[in-house]
Amino acid sequence: MHKEKEKIIIVGAGIGGLVSSLLLSDQGMDVVVIDKNKEVGGKLRSIPSEDGPIDAGPTVLTLIDIFVEIFSQAKLDIFNELDLFKDPYLARHWWPDGTKLDLFCDHNRNLENIESLFGSQSASDFNFFHKDCKKLFNSFDKSLLKNKLPTIFFTKPSFLKNIHNIVRILGKPSTFSQKLNRYFEDPKLKQLFGRYATYVGASPFNSPSILQLIWFAEFSGVWRVKGGLHKLALCIKNIAEDRGVNFVLEEEAEKILTDGKRIKGVALKNGTKLDSNFLIFNGDPRGIAKGNLGNDVSQILSRSSVEPRSLSAYVWSFAAKPKGKNLVHHNVFFNQDYSDEFKKISSGRISEDPTLYVCAQEQSTKNKKNQRFEIIINAPPVSLNKISDKEEYDLCKEITFQKLKKMGLTFHPEPTTKNLTTPANFETLCPGADGSLYGLNPQKMMSTFQRPTTKTKIKGLYLTGGGVHPGPGLPMAALSGKHAAEMIKKDLALT
Repeated sequence: MHKEKEKIIIVGAGIGGLVSSLLLSDQGMDVVVIDKNKEVGGKLRSIPSEDGPIDAGPTVLTLIDIFVEIFSQAKLDIFNELDLFKDPYLARHWWPDGTKLDLFCDHNRNLENIESLFGSQSASDFNFFHKDCKKLFNSFDKSLLKNKLPTIFFTKPSFLKNIHNIVRILGKPSTFSQKLNRYFEDPKLKQLFGRYATYVGASPFNSPSILQLIWFAEFSGVWRVKGGLHKLALCIKNIAEDRGVNFVLEEEAEKILTDGKRIKGVALKNGTKLDSNFLIFNGDPRGIAKGNLGNDVSQILSRSSVEPRSLSAYVWSFAAKPKGKNLVHHNVFFNQDYSDEFKKISSGRISEDPTLYVCAQEQSTKNKKNQRFEIIINAPPVSLNKISDKEEYDLCKEITFQKLKKMGLTFHPEPTTKNLTTPANFETLCPGADGSLYGLNPQKMMSTFQRPTTKTKIKGLYLTGGGVHPGPGLPMAALSGKHAAEMIKKDLALT
């Protein structure tokens, strides 16, 4: 049996650290969460404003079953704790020529919409693509994505029984873009589904075709939280705090302490030292590899597990009165030349005609004429970014709002500098990440197996977050937090 009130230190209050704190607090352990920021959530964040908090990170929940299970393990019902509702729309897609396509979590409606716009052949192409994505997702969901150790996925029944489908669907190695060329004839549909590579910070032109399964993950259901998704972080924090977790905010970890073989605690920049034999690091593992938390732990990660970096972004979060387009929650405004957009990013710039994601959140809590918005532009990570600090705001503003104006959407008032989050800002938020939002760039077929796993070579040190297996995205980062908590419980039972 483990010692009563065993101390667990969690460095970082992103979704992974929050989930770990919730599941460990339920066991009566002494849990301390340290974070350098004023608010919990990490990249699951909001910007305060007179119109109410505005989402500045993830905007919806997918793979809701993961969160249902996490809350259930903590003896909670997520639907009792949060005002959740399923959005029938997956997204509304717009092209420069005026084409508009709505997609839903309803396969037949999608088939009808695609056929009405692009013809029966395109609908047939989509039907084939959708079924293959479903088979891939079901093959890898439990065997790989929900498995604590990715390297043994091929022994799992859910993988083995579908091996013939996997071999057929994946075929010879190809990029996601090349694979879409085999599924679709229509360039707009290739562009639309290629965008799902950006959900994990990749370009469809140099990422593996297995990323097509992301489509089915989103199709499985898009859930919203009334008031903004940041409320998920606040909800978990409040429950964990009620159960005894101590949140120490606006304090930064300086060094993870070890004796060479096992964890001994953490030293904070304010001079405080906290002793513990168990520590969860919820941050980008690249920060550890770069030595940001001391030489004791810098050697546990290989360069291939944290490099090259995935995409960053410029993110607008603001309240305004929109005019000219009937928006849903998820809106995507495409460009003419998708490949050129990623060529520009790889050269350290952003496209003069980028794809824009526009999230129409909710009405203002103060001025009912205003609605809250988040707009995301894909961008290079800090180390590749050749856009100077002086030109970032003006350049992003001109590119973003001139493009939307040309496509028939305007805002009044337009946002100011305080409403823009840059790659450098993301680096400040998550030190060592290089401003990257998704950790390791999944540009190789084997990238999935190169990410760090939750358990490390140092006894008592565990990793969580989007840079850790099973990968980026809110559900995956939450799963890593669940894995860390379960491993600690198991290891404590052995002491």
